[in-house]
This record gives sequence, C-alpha cells and structure tokens, in this order.
Amino acid sequence: MTEEVTYANLKFGNSHELDNITEPKDPTEQGPPTSSRSYWQVVLVLLALCLALLVALVALAVLLFQIPKDYRTQLRNLNVTKNELHANFSNMLQAIGNQLCLEGRKTLKNNGQNCVLCPANWKWEGGEKCYYRSEERKSWEQSHRFCSSQNSTLLLIKEAAELELIKMIAVQAYWLGLKFRAEQRGWVWADNTVLTHQQKSWTSYLDYYSDCGYFYHGIIQNRKCQEELPYICEKPAIQLRRGSHRQEDWFVRLS
Repeated sequence: MTEEVTYANLKFGNSHELDNITEPKDPTEQGPPTSSRSYWQVVLVLLALCLALLVALVALAVLLFQIPKDYRTQLRNLNVTKNELHANFSNMLQAIGNQLCLEGRKTLKNNGQNCVLCPANWKWEGGEKCYYRSEERKSWEQSHRFCSSQNSTLLLIKEAAELELIKMIAVQAYWLGLKFRAEQRGWVWADNTVLTHQQKSWTSYLDYYSDCGYFYHGIIQNRKCQEELPYICEKPAIQLRRGSHRQEDWFVRLS
C-alpha cells in the first residue's frame, strides 16, 4: 500500500513540467509564408515582361506594314511625276519643233522632217555639231575654261570631213582643243585622246616647245599657250526628226 502511494506522488509530482510543455501550433493557424509572396512577385514581373514584349511585337508589325505602304506611296508619286515630266517635255518639244523647224522655214536651211537646233549665238554649219566662234581674244587656258563653262570643248578636228568644214568657217587663226602634254609625251586633244598619225598629216611641224595648237589657213599649227587668240567651241547639236504622216510629232533623233 505504501509503495502505491509513493508511485502516485512521483507521478503527480512531475505534472508541473508537463504543464510547461508548449503545444505544437496548428498548421492552419500559421502566418503567410515568405516563399509564397516571392512567387507572386516573380509572376507579376513575368506578366509585365510579356506585356512589354507583346507591345513591342505589335509596334514592329505596324512599322513593317507602314514601310511598304510608304514605299508604294512614294513609288506611285514618282511615277506620277515622271509621267508629268514626260508629258511636259513632249509638249515643249512639239512647240519648239513647230516654231523653229516649221514656222522658221524661211530663215532655217535645215527645216523639214529633219531639224538641227543650236543655242543662241551658236551656228550649225552642217554635220552633227554646233560651233561658237569668239570675237574676243584669250589665252589657250582661258579659252578652254570658257568652252567648258558652256558644256562644250575647244574645237576638235578628228575627222577629215570636219577638217574640210572648218576650212570654210575659220576665217582667221583660232585656238583649238590640242595641247602638248609632257606627262604623256605627245599632243593630246581636249577629250584626252592622242593625236593620231592621220591627224598629224593635217599639221605643220609641231614644235614641242610651243605647246598649244591653233588652226590657220587650213593647217593645224602651234604657238605659246599664253598668247591670246580667238577660239572656237563645239558641242553636239540637238537633232529633231518629225514622224511619218500618221504621227507628226517631233522627237529627238539620236546620232
């Protein structure tokens, strides 16, 4: 009996320690976990990136669609402008042809179905070129610069037929587009072609110390480039041709 009581006392004597043991918390009563909050932040960032990417793709698609559209618009405008320019040029050409080649029949010796036109103060002497004969005197270099400013060159006598033509119109000494170039060791025309063997037969003795050519008495001669002489410029003539009886429009004739 005594032993049983003692056991009971020991049993109840440790009861205050059991009371101090903290009971485990109910999992349902725990606060919001940190990992869950981070997960939603990542989701929101990904959604924002997706939206930004979608907006960029839409903008790119609009841009790619707009570029071909603008290109087509510009191309259409260029075609319209080209057609307008072509129509204006054609109308102007018809007016020029009718006024200068038909109405000027009494004063032009080249009128009719074929018509050759030259700028003011330039003359057509036959062939396919217009010629300007100066009245003032200049050095060779000054003469060369003037002809260049008129989109022309100093006189080039490169064919036998042109030589005969120049004999008739060169009434005095004129500079022509021929010069001795030391770097090329020879005489060179203003268009950078070399004086040929045939052309040398049209010259007097060319002195290599007098380095510019001029034309006088039907012969190519030379003298110092610093001397002053009249000069002749040449440029291609505008050649017009009229169509057949079914189409009487004027058009530019290519040489």
